[in-house]
Amino acid sequence: MKKEEIEPNVIYYTTNYDVLEEVVRKTDEAKNSDLEKVEFVRRLANYIYTETGMVLVSFGEDKKLNGCHVISRHKDKFGEYLWIDFSWIDPHCPGLRKKYYDEIVGTCRVRGIKRIQMRMNRGFK
Repeated sequence: MKKEEIEPNVIYYTTNYDVLEEVVRKTDEAKNSDLEKVEFVRRLANYIYTETGMVLVSFGEDKKLNGCHVISRHKDKFGEYLWIDFSWIDPHCPGLRKKYYDEIVGTCRVRGIKRIQMRMNRGFK
């Protein structure tokens, strides 16, 4: 993925090392995150190597990362489900949330997955 070829606010699948490094750095910006960086990097490498996960990224007009999602496919006794390991979207880009949602739901439809789950680190009130 060359920076010159990147269109703003378009979602891309990536395995580019520099972009993955940016995604890992974004875990520091997540509020109230209990995500351990070493474990996250280990899982990210495993997903890419075994092709069980995907990294979705988008860039702004300035070619800087403005959104990223790390998703993976898992099975349990109820069937297959898509797991969202990490999600970050720049607060100044509210329209991206819908684009990422559509991309993830489309991925589920193509693979016949009926459930989406994600980690939550905020308590209920």
